[in-house]
Amino acid sequence: MAAGRDAELIISGPSGIGKTSVLDAICTDAASRGWKVLRATGDARRQLPGAMLWQWFAPLVQRIPAGSAPFDGQGAMLHKFVASTGVPAERDALSYSAAWVLRSRSQTRPIVAAVDDAQWLDELSLAVLLDIGSLLIDVPVLLLRGVRTGPGAEHPEGLDTADLLRVNGSQTGKESVSGVPLHWQLKPLTSGAIESWIMERQATAARVNAERVQAASGGVPFFVEELLERDVAAAPPEDTGSEESVLRERLRRLAEEERAVLSAVVVLGKDATMPRLKAMAKPQGESLGAVLDRLRSERFLAAAKPRPAIQHALVGEALLADLGNEVPRLYRDAAGLLMAEGADPALVAGYLLKAEPDGNLDGVRALLAAAGRARRQGAHALAAQYCERAMAESRLPRELQRELLIEAAHSYAGSGRLEEAEKCGLAALELSGSIAERVELLLEGAVTLYDVNQVERASKYFAQALQEVEQDPEPDPELRRRVVALASGAGFQQMQVAERYSAELTGILAQDPSEDGPGDRLLLAQEALRLAITGENAELSGELGVRAYGKGRVLAENGAESNIINYVTGSLNAGERDAEALELLDAAIAEARANSSVMAHATLAYCRGSVHLNRGRLRLAQVDLEASLRAAESGWRTYLEVAAFLLASVYAARDDLEAADALLPRIPLEQDRVPLVQAMALQLHGTVRAAHGDHAAALEHFTTAMDLAPGLGPTLNAWNRSAIESAARSGQIEYAAAVAEEELERVRAFGAPRLTGETLRVAALAQPADAALPMLHEAIRLLEAHEGRYAQALALADLAETCLLGEDRAFLSAHRQEGIGAARKALVLGNRIGAVAVARRMGTLLSGQEAQLPLLAENKADRLTAAEFRVCSLAAKGMTNRQIAAELFITIKAVEWHLSRSYPKLEISSRKQLGPAMDARD
Repeated sequence: MAAGRDAELIISGPSGIGKTSVLDAICTDAASRGWKVLRATGDARRQLPGAMLWQWFAPLVQRIPAGSAPFDGQGAMLHKFVASTGVPAERDALSYSAAWVLRSRSQTRPIVAAVDDAQWLDELSLAVLLDIGSLLIDVPVLLLRGVRTGPGAEHPEGLDTADLLRVNGSQTGKESVSGVPLHWQLKPLTSGAIESWIMERQATAARVNAERVQAASGGVPFFVEELLERDVAAAPPEDTGSEESVLRERLRRLAEEERAVLSAVVVLGKDATMPRLKAMAKPQGESLGAVLDRLRSERFLAAAKPRPAIQHALVGEALLADLGNEVPRLYRDAAGLLMAEGADPALVAGYLLKAEPDGNLDGVRALLAAAGRARRQGAHALAAQYCERAMAESRLPRELQRELLIEAAHSYAGSGRLEEAEKCGLAALELSGSIAERVELLLEGAVTLYDVNQVERASKYFAQALQEVEQDPEPDPELRRRVVALASGAGFQQMQVAERYSAELTGILAQDPSEDGPGDRLLLAQEALRLAITGENAELSGELGVRAYGKGRVLAENGAESNIINYVTGSLNAGERDAEALELLDAAIAEARANSSVMAHATLAYCRGSVHLNRGRLRLAQVDLEASLRAAESGWRTYLEVAAFLLASVYAARDDLEAADALLPRIPLEQDRVPLVQAMALQLHGTVRAAHGDHAAALEHFTTAMDLAPGLGPTLNAWNRSAIESAARSGQIEYAAAVAEEELERVRAFGAPRLTGETLRVAALAQPADAALPMLHEAIRLLEAHEGRYAQALALADLAETCLLGEDRAFLSAHRQEGIGAARKALVLGNRIGAVAVARRMGTLLSGQEAQLPLLAENKADRLTAAEFRVCSLAAKGMTNRQIAAELFITIKAVEWHLSRSYPKLEISSRKQLGPAMDARD
């Protein structure tokens, strides 16, 4: 920690073993050394989503406004979550945001972030706690968690908390680099240890009583102290009993008034205030303060607390066990008390979970409100519990029952309980009166099922939704178009949908674009993508994509996390509408970053990387695609295989075959995948083999991919073009020519100029020199006009080799100057865009021709690593270190380190010189 290293320490053991005392000692010691200490505690009776984050950061949020460090960049999400009630939050977003704030704060002094009773954290807090341990690397933050094991450690929502006993996924008992244990498993005290303890208290009885105390207490420090306080150590053996019996007997000897007050303290927990205790316990004989003082003196209550609190969790558990059937009534009384005060529904709901149904509709509404908030904050299991408790009430009004069923369906679906979700959804459907209500429910069910690959079940609900809107005597055109768009986008293409799809699309295209609504844009995006996938009409696909984009309205309506953004950018990319695609992607990535949405950021970065690669912006493509691949470590898999293939293409262009090779183990061919995704994996492996010059092996991968995914348009089936090139370079000219002829026909029919140029280039490889020249000339013209700079460099290189290499001396003599000119252009262009492989290839060719090499201005940016280039390119745009760190999901110190290493490589001395040193076009 002193050296800036992160660490995690787990302290575990059964209740009463002393975990809290050890945590207190560590935190006290850390504070005395000037460290910042953050404390939080899990509570089995109070499950509020994100409570750990609120306990850690609320004091900071109250002092520092939103947008100010550390609540800028990724930290903004955490500020919003803590400061506002019911803010929707994803686990990944909060994890990154919390890690950002901890990193930022630890720059001034080390931090201890401690959680006691971590086994009782709420669902969201538990997930974030387990995430941030892997996000805080090489920063002075100690994550300290106390975890109860054994009886009573069960999570109230039934969550699996086994990972709390692991450090970053490692088995317990693992040691840190410095040899300090990362997991302290506290053990019961031995009789020898107890003897030393007794010696400090009453030396004369030590040897006589130590073994008896150990037997009676089980060696648990809490009970040892209980026994010593009661002088049980000196009692006759037959009167000693067990540690549990001693505590139960003490509780039963309490007066009725004392028992009522202590019960109220236990049930109210952290919500225990003097007015609430009076209302629940109703002390008669003496003042509440006097009863509390007596309970403190008897060590049932803690001596020094701002509010009355039990001495130890074991006291509360023993009392509740002794109360038996009285417990639900006490929780119902507490819930009623809080509802009368107008308390937060989430607070009330926690008490109602433990109370019996009593027909109180206000309680049901509190449970419903709490369930909705919990679900939006990612606590699906807790939301489901609230719904189940609410639905246990009888004679609910129809509309309230329907709302509960809908909320339960959402909660069950979020926690993966699809059968129960579907059952609740169907029950809600029966209670729905209007067609619009029914259609909305059917769509939600269909989309939920489709998202988890339950296509057949989803299709049933899409069909029913379409049938409902068709039967509506007063149809809502916007709703109808949304149904059709979602159904068609899910691949549900029965005749009924196909006919309605065509009719709705015709209606949209006939109206003025200014009249387009959200449903219209959905349908336009679906049609634009369909044209791109099937390879029907590139120009129309781009036009419809632009119209669906709606100058940013599609993003405002759907958000960066929506698949519709990917559909629109996919069609814009296929239609070669680069400006609009990048404008949409830049805005969507900024929104994803602001929300700390790592998964959405990864998907959008992949999309933008694809656009950059098509345009020949190799360095920018590498930045985005590497960002996507890094997110795979956090679970991103949406476009993993195709992103890896594109990144391998960039590495091959950059002549970094070692990096390309390193991608292959991440995408093994043996893994079970759907055919299209497996084809992408084959494309990756074939691309790397081709980069090594093994075109025969590469061709096998490409042809297998062709068999797996037939019928796709030319924008997606890169394996066709790759197969042509590898077949031609491995001597299988006839096969290459046959595939090229078919592919050229499809590409020309599609009509995308840049894609046509790329296809012409590879098709020329299968032709005789005299036939290849016009194809290469056309390819170069198209690629230059439509900004396909890397493909243009490749086409120039192929033209140079066609003109300078071969056996037809007359042809070579006639085209020598053309070949040398093309080689020089390819070398200059390749050097400029960072296409090292092309530049090296052309340098070798020109040297062999004894031709003068062109003068090249060294691109100093190529001296930078990918990480350094990422940082410098953003700094060159005027972004601050903090903004760069937020953009790239790294620490500010990492930004500073990359800049300090980059300046000497770029031969500059200040940030102001970055602009000229970095090629803004790349």
